[in-house]
Amino acid sequence: MKIELDPRKSIHDNAASYYDKSKKMRAKIDSLKNAIEVTKKLIDAEERKGAELPEKKVLREKDWFEKFHYFVTPNSFLALGGKDAKSNDIIVKKHLDKNDLYFHADIAGAPSVVLKNGQSAQEEDLREAAKFAGAFSSAWKNELGAVDVFCVKPEQVHTAAKSGEYLAKGSFVITGEKRQFRKVPVELAIAYLAGKLLIGPVETIRNRSSQYLVLKPARESKGESAKKALHLLKAMFPDSQIDLDWVLQILPNGGSKLIKS
Repeated sequence: MKIELDPRKSIHDNAASYYDKSKKMRAKIDSLKNAIEVTKKLIDAEERKGAELPEKKVLREKDWFEKFHYFVTPNSFLALGGKDAKSNDIIVKKHLDKNDLYFHADIAGAPSVVLKNGQSAQEEDLREAAKFAGAFSSAWKNELGAVDVFCVKPEQVHTAAKSGEYLAKGSFVITGEKRQFRKVPVELAIAYLAGKLLIGPVETIRNRSSQYLVLKPARESKGESAKKALHLLKAMFPDSQIDLDWVLQILPNGGSKLIKS
C-alpha cells in the first residue's frame, strides 16, 4: 500500500491529516450502515403489508348471471345490467323476454337493465330496478346526485336502426310511450350474504343484511375505492372469501364515498 505525503508538511502534520480523513471515512461508513438498516426495516414493513392482502383471486363457483351487474328486488325479481357494449347486447338479444321490462337511465352512457318478469312486479320492485339502472350509468362517474330513468316493454326495444342510420353495438332504438322515474338517487349498498357479494339499491340491501356499506359517487379512482371497500368488507365479514378482483367487478365506474352502516 502506498501512502502519499505532503512534502510541505511535517511527519506529524501528515499523520494528523490522515487521522482526520480516517475519522471522516469511519463516520460515513457508520451512516451508511444505519441507512442500510433503516432500508431493511422499511422493506420488511412493506412486505408484511403485502402479505396481508390477497395475492391470488379466490376461486369460487359463479352463477350465470354474475357475468352481468345484477340484484334481486324486494319481491324476488332478478334484474340484469350490462357492464359494457357487448354485455348490453347479450342482455337484450338473449335475456329480454316478452314479460320482462327494459330500464335505461336518461343519460348518455348507461347500461341496458332487464327486470325479468318485470310486468308482474310490484311498484317497489320497479322503483328499485330504476335506482339500479341509474346508479350504474355515467351519472356515477359524473358525480350526480340523481338521474332520470325510464322503462319500456320488450316490443318497444329494437335492435336494428332505421334504413340509412347506424346503430352502435350495445345501443337500441326505443319507440312508444315510456314510464318515467324522475330524480332517482344515485347510490348503492354492498353486503356479503350466503356466499355472495351483493350490490344493489340501498333499501334492498338494508332489508337483507344488518351490516352493509353505502356507496355514493366521489372524486376518486375506482381502484382506490375498491381497496378501501375490500378493507371495510373484510372487517365486517371476516369469514367471507372476498378479494379485490371481486369488488372491482361489481363496483360502478368511478370513485365511491364509503359509508359504513
